[in-house]
Amino acid sequence: MKTIKISEAVWQAIAQRGKFGETEDDVLRREFKLPACLNGDINKVKNRKTLATQRMTSYISNNHLFIGFQNGQPKEWELPDRNNKVRIRAILNEAITFVKNNGASLGQVNAVRKTMTDEGYHLTK
Repeated sequence: MKTIKISEAVWQAIAQRGKFGETEDDVLRREFKLPACLNGDINKVKNRKTLATQRMTSYISNNHLFIGFQNGQPKEWELPDRNNKVRIRAILNEAITFVKNNGASLGQVNAVRKTMTDEGYHLTK
């Protein structure tokens, strides 16, 4: 793979011709009518096409985190004060372990995190 320097005007022209998800290489190949790269010079990101195999529900009600699966027993955790980051992290880790043990997809794992943050239970790395 080669690296080149281009002007802002050229960069904008490539960006205008590009479609969502395309790399600069994809745009130039299309514009110059070149075949797709077959020699493996470009490392593409591996597609994650994992779909959930069962429905999962996660929500917070009355300071309790509830997580349930379509074909399994639900589980709940009592949530601490929003400033108790140590306990929030422990509960989040327990919840993530629970959903992974139930065969959750990456999207379902992230949904558990989002449920917590949407209700104000924020963590920093």
